[in-house]
Amino acid sequence: MKKYTLALCLLAGVILAGCGYHAPGAGDKWAGEDGKTLYVELFANRTSEPYLDTILTNEITTQMSRSRLVELTEQRGTADLVLEGTITGFSSSAQAYNRNDNISEYVAQVTATARLLRRGDNTVLWQGNLSRSERYSSRDDKGLQRTGESVAARVAARRLAEDLMARLLEDF
Repeated sequence: MKKYTLALCLLAGVILAGCGYHAPGAGDKWAGEDGKTLYVELFANRTSEPYLDTILTNEITTQMSRSRLVELTEQRGTADLVLEGTITGFSSSAQAYNRNDNISEYVAQVTATARLLRRGDNTVLWQGNLSRSERYSSRDDKGLQRTGESVAARVAARRLAEDLMARLLEDF
């Protein structure tokens, strides 16, 4: 039994090492260089999807608050760094059909741009485009289907925030 447990642990270690995953630690570097405090600006929403700006900004703030590399601040004027961005797209489109050629599944996609600035001189330390999608089921009740779309948008925003954090970690 110990052999199987050890083999499983080794396999998990190889898989995690192979994808480059590790928990951020004190020795990690990130795009914010020596900046210690971060202000996350409300992302601009260039879509017709209501509240997506608040949802994505909250997800990003949650991700950043888990990092030991930077401390969040609510005051832009006291921050070393500013993270700002724009939600550039939201779409929901048919993804799968059933045997009667009716839509059975949709995919919601969120796209955004983001950039990390040094507040003192507005130097861009990092910038990039991000996109994530999430599937949801078609429903006869359009209210339930809209709820599914909203949940899918929220999940896509969470994953986009995770991707942003990963990209900001230089040694990731």
